[in-house]
Amino acid sequence: MPCPRTPTVAALAATMALLAITCAPCHGQGSTAGRSTDQTAPAPTPPPSTPSTPGAPAADVPPPPTIEQHEPTIEQPPEGAIRRVHVVESRSREFGGWVIADDDTTFTMQRGSTVVTFEHGRVLNVIELVDVPASGATGLITMRDGTSVRAHILDDGFDAVVYSIAGIRTVVPRDRAWQVTLDIGFDERYRKLKAALRDDDVDGRLAMCRWLFEQRAYDEALAETRALIATRPIDEAKRLLAAIEAQVAVFRSSPSNHSASSSGSATPSPRAPSSALPDRLLTPSEINLIRVYEIDFNRPPKVTVSADTIKELIASHASSDLIPESEAGRTRLFTQDSIELVKLMFDLRARDLYDRIQVDTEPHALNMFRTKVHNAWLLGNCATSRCHGGLDAGEFFLHARNGNSDAVRYTNLLILLESSFDGRPMVDFDQPHDSLLVQHALPRSSARFPHPDVPGWKPVFDRSNERLMADCERWIATMHRPRPQYPVDFDPPSLGSPDAGDLKDVPESR
Repeated sequence: MPCPRTPTVAALAATMALLAITCAPCHGQGSTAGRSTDQTAPAPTPPPSTPSTPGAPAADVPPPPTIEQHEPTIEQPPEGAIRRVHVVESRSREFGGWVIADDDTTFTMQRGSTVVTFEHGRVLNVIELVDVPASGATGLITMRDGTSVRAHILDDGFDAVVYSIAGIRTVVPRDRAWQVTLDIGFDERYRKLKAALRDDDVDGRLAMCRWLFEQRAYDEALAETRALIATRPIDEAKRLLAAIEAQVAVFRSSPSNHSASSSGSATPSPRAPSSALPDRLLTPSEINLIRVYEIDFNRPPKVTVSADTIKELIASHASSDLIPESEAGRTRLFTQDSIELVKLMFDLRARDLYDRIQVDTEPHALNMFRTKVHNAWLLGNCATSRCHGGLDAGEFFLHARNGNSDAVRYTNLLILLESSFDGRPMVDFDQPHDSLLVQHALPRSSARFPHPDVPGWKPVFDRSNERLMADCERWIATMHRPRPQYPVDFDPPSLGSPDAGDLKDVPESR
């Protein structure tokens, strides 16, 4: 138990207000319209009053009528997609799509074949669209008339917001829905709380440490309490640290303290200290190398090949018929499009120079993995602390902390590609449907190779979200064939058996 010392009333009130913060996308303000090419919509009417937070009760108004003929549109994000937004350019023009480029002055969006560029200071509002988990999430829909509806959010789409209350599905067109705010989880709440606290706010920091301990976030509680003691060695913090360390010792020594509860208790499950979990993540250079090997020349990403790399390529492969003999021909290589130079490097098998290729945007297959697999359902269903992201992960571990980062996503990708069980690969490129990644997400009764029968497991794929399985199999089929072996020194982590063996040599495919 935490020690009973309570911070001052003012500090506690301020800290509790911080603990109640929620995630709400920013609204840019401006005056006149930017440059656009298409996609008009009815005049927007922002909410007349400040929207209520997800923790506040929604206005007592009937939900808008269901539009039965509308179904959320499944659209493939364009190459280099960064995020989804809905822009209110002026009172007569709006546009929803993917942001594909963003700098200090302008941002460019794309939806289908329509590409629009806006100036940051010349739009009325930029509404960030949220990516809703496949199973939905609790949240708040703020309408344009200022009312709000708390519901189970199913989709925050370009054209409509879809939600359900008591099992009744409702669709609200985008010209009536303003913004969706999902209830934030522990990680987001902790990040915002920490960012709002000053280093000299001792009472606030101590209250945060107690909150972390009460949430059984032992690793974070240890780190924050030790940091507080390092700057202000107060007795209350020292007693709290002793209590946390004692609880961590019990947690590590008793399996019952970190196994899934079968009683259905609302008591939060202890969060595993990171020191007990694998922490090897891919580096930016390793991530870039994977991108190189997954380049699809039919849908090429943006790449950069430096002049020094071209010089080295010419010098090291001067005897090849693929390198021009004449000085003029070699000079032309310096003006060639970078993607053509990458093709040349692949044809020459210049693998010693592959790490000199800078892949500036995500290759198509890796973009599909991010949007259709990893962020769509893998992270939220399989990489949790109660499943393959915690101490009970067994032989198959996935990283969950900072799950939206490139390092975590590409590390999880490599774990999937390099893992197999009982002779069956997690990702089967010859028979995508037979991949354990697919089979273990199906109901046990309909899977050829069912997920082990463990307490608390639930299938991801069912009749209500068949598109998730189709997208997963399509991603597998989109990866480069024949399969290369990435020259990355990495073994899949395991909490239940010795690590896998060394990676094979790079094959002759690339």
